[in-house]
Amino acid sequence: MGKDYNRKSARGAYGEEKLQQALVALQGGQSYHRVAKDFDIPRRTLQRHYKGAVLQPGKQHLGRFRAVLNQDFESELVAHILELQQRFYGITPMDLRRLAYQVAEKEKLRHPFNKMKQMAGRKWLKEFLYRHPELSVREPEATSMCRAVAFNKPQVQRFFDLLQAEFQKIGGTTGLRADQIYNMDESGLTAVHNPGRIIARKGQKQVGKITSGERGKTVTVICTANAAGTFVPPLMIFPRKNMTNLLIKDAPPGTVGAASITGWTDSTIFCQWLRHFIEYVKPTTARPVILLLDGHASHKTLEGVELARKNNIAMVSFPPHTTHRLQPLDKCFFGPLKTYYNSACDNWMSVNAGKRIGFYDIAGLFKTAYFKAAMMQRAVNGFQSCGIFPLDPQIFSDDDFEPSLLTDEGRPRPN
Repeated sequence: MGKDYNRKSARGAYGEEKLQQALVALQGGQSYHRVAKDFDIPRRTLQRHYKGAVLQPGKQHLGRFRAVLNQDFESELVAHILELQQRFYGITPMDLRRLAYQVAEKEKLRHPFNKMKQMAGRKWLKEFLYRHPELSVREPEATSMCRAVAFNKPQVQRFFDLLQAEFQKIGGTTGLRADQIYNMDESGLTAVHNPGRIIARKGQKQVGKITSGERGKTVTVICTANAAGTFVPPLMIFPRKNMTNLLIKDAPPGTVGAASITGWTDSTIFCQWLRHFIEYVKPTTARPVILLLDGHASHKTLEGVELARKNNIAMVSFPPHTTHRLQPLDKCFFGPLKTYYNSACDNWMSVNAGKRIGFYDIAGLFKTAYFKAAMMQRAVNGFQSCGIFPLDPQIFSDDDFEPSLLTDEGRPRPN
């Protein structure tokens, strides 16, 4: 792979926006000399564009090279990036390269992007950032930073400020209703369950109990609830190439199924879930909804964000590493669900001695656990305990943020 091209001159450094402003000034009667000096654009360039001696006056082209996405698309891309940043999505350079590919494919533009990887190249990213100096690649926090450190007061306060703005925007003068704010999250289920404690002989060092196997593949469940205590039927993702409805035959009513090689969600499955959510919740212009979710890469695709926007859904992401304190389903739902699921697996193994739990059995075991865990009061308590609904930005005390002060960032530096 060759080295990235480095500009060897300042040609065209003024940018297209300045060029168009200069043409407006010329139309207003100012002289070439004055406009060239004010906007720092060569006079001959101004003359060619003003007199129509170029193919597209006001558009900046350097030699035979052209930007893959024109200015309108790039402006839309910049607005999309900044909007996601505001909502704590944190677009990474890899995310941006994938997003550029998605935009080019959607608009059926000719592009040199990698079709196998489905992303733009590093050179395109470098030039895109050069064309848009309002963007920059920021140094992220250390990936080893634990949840306790990430849960700090300024970050949580920014989240509540954003949430309050969405409440006012959507709720208007009448206020946001409990059935207009939802939380979705996913968790993994496996055939190899945790058998829990048993009664055994005192003093014996090793105590065993039969489980389905030593290792098992993960089946992911996406669950959703609102602050009024209503649950949206879940989506189950099985680790296989093709989906068959026999896998969800005994699942909770309304459950939809999907398949992926890993058993985890991806951008396609997220959009499938989003359509399922829209069909069940039916948000409208008169009754829009807020959807709280984590910042997983599959939630950041152009298709998903546009699908939500067109269907009156405002997606808000939790700050990184804070879902254990801020996410209602994490706080009050998935813990009991896992406990009930392990209990259901224990009972199944006792009744079906000598057999193993297979993929076709998991939906029925999940249904047993889901019916016990998906209680109205549990969902209501989850939103309330996180300070999300009713909105309570002061729900966390200084003691809750104390662990985040135990790092070098929280200590005064020596003189």
